[in-house]
Amino acid sequence: MPCDFLIFINIMKRKVVLRKRLLKSMMVVCLIAALAISTIFISGCSAAVATVNGIAIKQNEVDAYISFILVQDPEGTANLSEDEMADLEVNIIDSLLVVKLLEQYAEENGIIASQEEIDEQMNAIIASYPSENDFESDLKTKNIDKGFLEYELKSQILRTKIYTDATASIITTDEQVEEYYDENRETLFVIPSRVRVSHILSMFPWIKDTSLEENDQVKESTKEKIEFVEEQLENGAEFGDMAREYSDDTATSEDGGDLGFITEGQMVEEFEEAAFSMEVGEVSSIIETQFGYHILKVLDREEGRIQEYDEVKDDLSVYLSELKKAEKWEEFILGLIDNAEIEYLSEVEGTLNSPVGSTGDKTQDETDSSGEEGSSSEEDGLLDDESIEDFLDEDSE
Repeated sequence: MPCDFLIFINIMKRKVVLRKRLLKSMMVVCLIAALAISTIFISGCSAAVATVNGIAIKQNEVDAYISFILVQDPEGTANLSEDEMADLEVNIIDSLLVVKLLEQYAEENGIIASQEEIDEQMNAIIASYPSENDFESDLKTKNIDKGFLEYELKSQILRTKIYTDATASIITTDEQVEEYYDENRETLFVIPSRVRVSHILSMFPWIKDTSLEENDQVKESTKEKIEFVEEQLENGAEFGDMAREYSDDTATSEDGGDLGFITEGQMVEEFEEAAFSMEVGEVSSIIETQFGYHILKVLDREEGRIQEYDEVKDDLSVYLSELKKAEKWEEFILGLIDNAEIEYLSEVEGTLNSPVGSTGDKTQDETDSSGEEGSSSEEDGLLDDESIEDFLDEDSE
């Protein structure tokens, strides 16, 4: 089913782009987990910024979403440029227009959310709290009106039903699954070699405190520390005990320096070269990396292999089905947009009226280095895919 967030940030950048690529987040039209400032939506006058088939999107709705995003991700949004803020507003407006389209579609096709279904969802949320009083208190703290929450749950149920209907014809056969496996066996189903390694780190001081400058004398004292540890290990000291007492890697020292399993590409080159060249139980000599001096011990090793078809066929079948559903859902959403009358009424011009197949004016971010339309990693949505239940559960434990 589609994910439950209202805004599909990073989905409506360009209509033509949508037609040319499978969207990363095609669990479309997701419910922003907590339209916290619900009073903004239900009180006061606000200018319309856009309409879809005569239904208006108000500026106060857009502002509420922007406020919510900025509050939920203060670090990620602290330094947004004026252009980035404008892009965010465009994405929100376009996303809200699609939400209205889906609500209209539900009404026209007799798709309803019964009170019983809404109550079931609401009760599931309440049950995740120690008590109903805790639930009510959390709503108050997060400034969420219970009636508004019911409205959002109703909207979520409708969207799930539309998604189910729109993708009902999708079938993935065993033959298709096996064909996909055979075509990608040597690339997608390779489990790389990995080693489980512990380390003891004598860290350079300037790594801990970036205000410090590199200093050869201090570097030498850092090495003297790890040389002392090495001597103790050679005299029979237990590796885990030495890590707990002397390692500057506080994240692993309490576990005896255990980093768990690592695969190639995860660690810096010098560290990896040593780890993958060692036998199980072997302790390394002193290794220098950009972080400081390390001594490693390999605890376990698993050689790489290719997964057998029987190991992956069930998960692969689900994956291919969801992939096809995502493509079908994209097609369905774009069909609604094509047949809609959309008008933008403010200076913020959205993208849903872009003629299909036209290139329009592309920004640098919308064209990759090869000259083809695409998406840079910086276009990823600002909001994590968090359901409204997850948001409400966040502080309930």
